[in-house]
Amino acid sequence: MFFSSRKAASAIAALASMGAASLFLGAAPASAATAECGVGATLIPGNICEQTFTSGTATFTPTVAMSQLEVLLVAGGGDGADKTSSNGYSAGGGGGQVKLVGFGASTPKELTLVVGGARTASTVFDGTTTTTAEPGVSASLDGLVGGASGSGNAGATGTYANPTAPFGAGGGAGASPVANTDGGAGVVVSTLAAAGSVFSTDDDCYGGGGAVGDGTVAGIATCGGGQPAATTPVSLVAPTPNSGGGGGGITLTAPLDVRGGASGLVVVRWIPLVTVNFVDNGHGAAVPPQTFVAGGLPAKPADPTETGWLFTGWFTDAALTIPADFTAPVTESTTYYAGWSPVLAATGSAATGTVIPLGIALLALGGAAIGLTRRQRTRAN
Repeated sequence: MFFSSRKAASAIAALASMGAASLFLGAAPASAATAECGVGATLIPGNICEQTFTSGTATFTPTVAMSQLEVLLVAGGGDGADKTSSNGYSAGGGGGQVKLVGFGASTPKELTLVVGGARTASTVFDGTTTTTAEPGVSASLDGLVGGASGSGNAGATGTYANPTAPFGAGGGAGASPVANTDGGAGVVVSTLAAAGSVFSTDDDCYGGGGAVGDGTVAGIATCGGGQPAATTPVSLVAPTPNSGGGGGGITLTAPLDVRGGASGLVVVRWIPLVTVNFVDNGHGAAVPPQTFVAGGLPAKPADPTETGWLFTGWFTDAALTIPADFTAPVTESTTYYAGWSPVLAATGSAATGTVIPLGIALLALGGAAIGLTRRQRTRAN
């Protein structure tokens, strides 16, 4: 009886030790999931990261967590005719060129981005090559010919003798004017995008040519271009900032800054990559991390094994309370934790919550038996 009680006590101590170890492993802090786009960028529909630059020169450093990097360049628009004499001049500026630049599978070490102001190009330099979106051309000072767009689309030519086409509107990044007074059409970004591009659903339009008016006829601009006021063409509406639109024109005096072309824009987009790390919690062979495009599915690894332990699955929290779902898309980096239960050598079964209390009860009974045996020996002596 004494020998059996000692074995029971030894077994209980071993199980308690293993249970405590599992509790401490489970209490390790979970690694917090982090936003994959980073500072300055936003996550837009489609699990796409976007960072927009609206002025000056900036440096953009790609990382290994970026896939399918593309850059949208919008150059500045040209000015409308800027003479302000009593004779009046009316010609619109051309819209800035719109370009998409893709880097394929290669990831440049650093990008230098330049956002063009009015009449100025927008560029991206990848350390080897500079890609340029050309600015819109300012209208001619004679008030008859609208400025060409940076894409090369011509502005309209007007005539003083024709009241229905008095002067010339500016060419747009997407087309020349369809009327002498209307600004040329700009470019909808998605029309430049290849299948699968991160800009393939972008319906923003940039680089519209400036429209003109003479007090009787008022043209209309699109895609950010400047134009005469909608109701009466006696004043100008300035082009939309960062649209690449050309400045509008009227026959009446107007401030030079209102006739000016709009500034350009640079937009960087990419698809973030996510990493799933696997924490073995001290048992089994290490499971390598998995990196894939955000929104994808991780591959369920083969169950790890270790003698004396039963693998109970992967969990999304260190406390091992939330099972990992390998059929659910992963949109940000995360960590999965291995769950383990000790196995009883005698049965080959995992220790459950009822094993230790039962062992403790047996130990108590054994202790009582030991005490009784000692008292009996004492009396016998």
